[in-house]
Amino acid sequence: MSPKNDKVAEKLRHYREACVLSQKQVADALNIERSTYTKYETGDTEPNLRTIVRLAAIYNVPPAELLPMDAADDPAVQGLKDTARNNSPIYQLSKDERGLIARYRALDKAQKKQARELMGNLSKKDS
Repeated sequence: MSPKNDKVAEKLRHYREACVLSQKQVADALNIERSTYTKYETGDTEPNLRTIVRLAAIYNVPPAELLPMDAADDPAVQGLKDTARNNSPIYQLSKDERGLIARYRALDKAQKKQARELMGNLSKKDS
């Protein structure tokens, strides 16, 4: 077992809560036990790179955002990240919109199809 990494744990919890998802929802999307995901958020276990990439997709953040990299704390790197973030249309979404996208990504294939159909029907009613 690797030493506790509170930085990664804090990031995972922050993004999960920002997306208004439960630990169980995220664990189900990753096809792991909730207790395994809980260990990620407590820092008892670190997710592997593949899991980091999948979590980044769920939380709609770059995978590097979830890594315990010291370079992310470098002011020059942070300034560039801020510039890139401000220029990226995805970061212009509201918190609610990002939450909806994260929840959509956690759905299985059939549920995604139902969600798209529902959204299509809703937008037709507005026309």
